Amino acid sequence: MTIIRGISNDFGIMSLRKSLPSPTALFMFEASAKHLSFTQAAAEFNVTQSAVSRMIKRLELHLGTVLFRRGARGLELTQDGQELFKAVSLGFRTIEAGLDDIRARQGNAHVVTLSLSSALAMHWFVPMVDSFQKTFPEIDLRFQLVKGEPVGPFEDVDLAIRYNHQSNSDQHSGKLMDEIIIPVCSADYATRHGTLVDEGHRSHHTIGNVSGISRIPWPTFLEKTNTTLSPDVRHITFSDYALIVQAALKSRAIALGWLHVVGHEMLRDGLVRAGPQELRTGFSYDIVATTRRPLRQSSLLVRDWIISTMEDMERRLQMNKL
Repeated sequence: MTIIRGISNDFGIMSLRKSLPSPTALFMFEASAKHLSFTQAAAEFNVTQSAVSRMIKRLELHLGTVLFRRGARGLELTQDGQELFKAVSLGFRTIEAGLDDIRARQGNAHVVTLSLSSALAMHWFVPMVDSFQKTFPEIDLRFQLVKGEPVGPFEDVDLAIRYNHQSNSDQHSGKLMDEIIIPVCSADYATRHGTLVDEGHRSHHTIGNVSGISRIPWPTFLEKTNTTLSPDVRHITFSDYALIVQAALKSRAIALGWLHVVGHEMLRDGLVRAGPQELRTGFSYDIVATTRRPLRQSSLLVRDWIISTMEDMERRLQMNKL
């Protein structure tokens, strides 16, 4: 039986080789189908667009079918192209999973890589490092930081924390925490300058802002919470939200606090509420992983720890009435 299976596999490999003009053709086809663009596929391989186009043409001639429809609005997969893309993608995922297993056996089994915002890493994860290491002394963490809003794709990571991420065929996600925004400052700042409910102190306030386009800037928050500020308030602006939270911790400003980021600092009394205002957007922050390969045991442990620790933080904040 072993001999027969071996012959069958060899025959299958030989048949596959004969079906292709070049092994590179599959890689270029997969990239072209993924992007629906020869130009973007060419960028992945550092070759010209015409080189990719010629390789796809060779593949189509070799298979005796058309894989792409070329039109004024770009590329579109034919039915045969869709079938091949599905098969090639599955094959590549299987190979990738096998390579991951090999790397894991070579010593990386207990390294978990996370993609998340710099603010969440600095103000939630770093203070929790001691607790994490006591719970999982055998697991090391590696961070891939996102400056600003944690949105967009992620590559070569085990887990990602993203804003309002919806599950799809390539990624599955679960809610980590609702998006809740409150004004925060240090206790020292509140003592010296008052809070957003202290009329006599409003002109002394400094407001922390994010430069550039912000999804929920101060004017939006004030409008949605029916709050007004004196025109005499001062402003301090940073390009990274993590630094705004740091300015609040150092008694330099009032910051808008996304609760999943600042909640731990509030439990440690580093930050307090700067007013009763609260904005619940109806969206969430989610923990996301690829569906292209199963999560390793170490990644599952980290994912479950993040979820349970965030839930515990939210529960304690509710008990303390935030």
